[in-house]
Amino acid sequence: MTNQSKFIRATVLTASIAMISTLAACGGNNTQSSSNAANSDKKEGAVVTLRFFSNLPDRKSGQGLVEQISIDNYMKENPNVKIEVEALAEEPFKNKLKAYMASNEPIDITMVHGGAELSTLVKAKYVKELNLKDYEGEKYNFLPGVFRSFTFDGKIYGLPRNSDYEVIYYNKKMFADNGVKVPTTYNELLDAAKAFRVKGITPMSTNGKDLWSFGLLFQNTAQRINGDQNTILDAVDQKKSFVQDESFLQSAKLLKQMLDAKMFQDSFMTADYGASQNIFTQEKAAMWYMGSWEAGMATNEKLPESFRKNLGVIKYPVVEGGKGKESDLIAWNGGGYALTTSSKNPEEARKFFDYLMSANQWAKNAWETGAAVPAQKYELTGKESEVQKQLTDILVKATSTAGSTFIDYGTPAFKDDVQNAFGKFFSGSTTPEQLVADLQTAAAKQKK
Repeated sequence: MTNQSKFIRATVLTASIAMISTLAACGGNNTQSSSNAANSDKKEGAVVTLRFFSNLPDRKSGQGLVEQISIDNYMKENPNVKIEVEALAEEPFKNKLKAYMASNEPIDITMVHGGAELSTLVKAKYVKELNLKDYEGEKYNFLPGVFRSFTFDGKIYGLPRNSDYEVIYYNKKMFADNGVKVPTTYNELLDAAKAFRVKGITPMSTNGKDLWSFGLLFQNTAQRINGDQNTILDAVDQKKSFVQDESFLQSAKLLKQMLDAKMFQDSFMTADYGASQNIFTQEKAAMWYMGSWEAGMATNEKLPESFRKNLGVIKYPVVEGGKGKESDLIAWNGGGYALTTSSKNPEEARKFFDYLMSANQWAKNAWETGAAVPAQKYELTGKESEVQKQLTDILVKATSTAGSTFIDYGTPAFKDDVQNAFGKFFSGSTTPEQLVADLQTAAAKQKK
C-alpha cells in the first residue's frame, strides 16, 4: 500500500485500458434535454416517485447496502422524492431488464452491465446518452479510461460503479489445516485440487449455471500463456484466430485438466451465483474464483466469523513456461448505472443519478463499508480490512490490464454463442479442440 498519496490512483489499470481503446469525444447537447421533459415536470413541492432497478437484492450488506445508503440520503435531503427499489438476483435481473426493454417499461434508473448487454439497450434506445463533460472533475473523480464498456460509437450511455478484476478468494485456515500449499502456479493449483479432493473437500466453487465465469477463467488462463492482454480481444475482432493461435488451445487443455482434477463442486453446472458463494462462505469449498466486487465478504457480519477471519485473496496463478506475469490482471469496468428514455420524471431522475455517482456517495460509501473497489478515486480511512488491502495491492501493482472481458467485447450474439460453447465444454460434451473451433465460429459469424 503506497504512502505517497492519501488517494489510491489506479494509473496502471487505467493507462492499460486507455491503450486498448481511446475514448472518443462524446457529443451532444441533446444528451439530457428531452422534448417531453417539460411535460414531466412536477409542481414544486409535489411528491415525485422514481423507480430504481437493481441487481443487488441484499439491502442490508455489501453493495446493496451502499446503494441504499445513497437512496436514503437523497430522500432525506429531498423529502419531495420517493425512490422505489426493485432488486433481483443477477440472472432474474438480466431477464426482467430484457422484458422491461421490450415493453419500454417506465423505470427511471437501472443497473447495467457494460459491453454486450448495454449494447442491446443502446440499440433499442432504452437508455439515454450522457454528456461526458458533465462527469469530469473532482465532483465525480472518475479514474481515466473507466468508460470504455459504456461507450458506443463515441457516445456514453452509463457510468461505472466499480473497478472490476478477477482474483481467487481462499480460506486460509482450510489450506493450513490440511497442509495444502497456497498456489502460485497452475500446477500447484491442480495439486491443491487433488489434495483437497483426497480429504473430501471441494477445492473451488463456481457458478456454472451462469456460464460467464468460464469465459473469464479461459481469458485469464490464455493470458498467462501468451502474455498479451490484447490477443483474445484481437481474436474477437478476427484480427487473429482462435484456432490458429496455439495459446487458446493450450488454455482449453489446461481447463480440461481442471475438470479432470475435479476442481469444482459436484453439480457445479447447476449452481448459480448465490449457490456458489454460499458453498464458499459456509466453508465447504477452499477457493472461489470471483471478482473484486466481493470485497464486502470480509466485513459482512451475516457471514460466519470464522470465515471472515480466514478470508484471503491471491492472484490467478502463472502458467509454467507461459509468458504472462502474476501481476497481469484481468480487469475492466463492467457494472454501473444508466438513465432510461422511458422515465416519466427525467429531470428528477437525472438529479438523483448525478447524486448517486458523485464521489462522496457511491465511491466513498463503497470503500468505507468494504463493499467494493470503486471506479472513482477513493480516500484511505485507515480502517480497511485485510481483504481490502490485498485487493488494493493487487490493483496498484498491476503491470497490465485487460480493459474488457472478451465475452463482452463482441456482439450480444457472440456472447450468447461463446457462453453456450463453454457450457458444452465444461459439462464434458466437447473437447478442447472443439471449444476453440466454436469460439472461432462465434467470432466469424457476428455482425457488429
